[in-house]
Amino acid sequence: MAEAGSQTLSRGLKALELVSEASEPLTVPQVAEQLGIHRSMAYRLVRTLEDHAFVVRNADGALEVGVRLVALARNAARDLRAAATAELTQLAQELGKTAFIATYDGAEVVTLVTVEPQHTDSTVGQRPGSRHPIDSGAPGRVIRSQLQPEVHPPARYELSHDEVINGLTSIAVPVRLSNGVPASLAIVYLTEEIDVIEAVAKLEAAAQRIERASH
Repeated sequence: MAEAGSQTLSRGLKALELVSEASEPLTVPQVAEQLGIHRSMAYRLVRTLEDHAFVVRNADGALEVGVRLVALARNAARDLRAAATAELTQLAQELGKTAFIATYDGAEVVTLVTVEPQHTDSTVGQRPGSRHPIDSGAPGRVIRSQLQPEVHPPARYELSHDEVINGLTSIAVPVRLSNGVPASLAIVYLTEEIDVIEAVAKLEAAAQRIERASH
């Protein structure tokens, strides 16, 4: 019975993962097909997830992430936000660039928290929740190297120009969190000549302090 229970839990978690990572809302038959199980079992799994508000049905009856999962994700990142905000503020003011933390949600790179510099002529907005493919941009490549170091060997830092948005440059370094979630600390700015090595040194020092504070 324990094995059966574990298998049911595993399938339920996999179903939740499929719904949360899908580019478009999934139907229950699609969940059943992707899990390789009978539709009746998929309906039971989804019903349990609905009962606990982990998934909801939209107007078309397809499945989307529910408020309970959103709340858990917000709480899971709370300590990282608290540890990062002061460091991001210091980085933004010292470098005069927008500073942010990005993580990986299983499908794309997602900006978690961002701080823009004050008293500068022009700044780049980086909205929390914005996302882009893991293969594009410096933050994505930093995270990719944490996920697949044997395929994409880690570098001290990553630099990108005109990849996610034309006219913007980003420099990113890894942040190694105690929970194992891959993350990167980065700045983004209108492309111009800056002292990259100095910027990287400041990013690395801030990343180390964030790591210690979030453990």
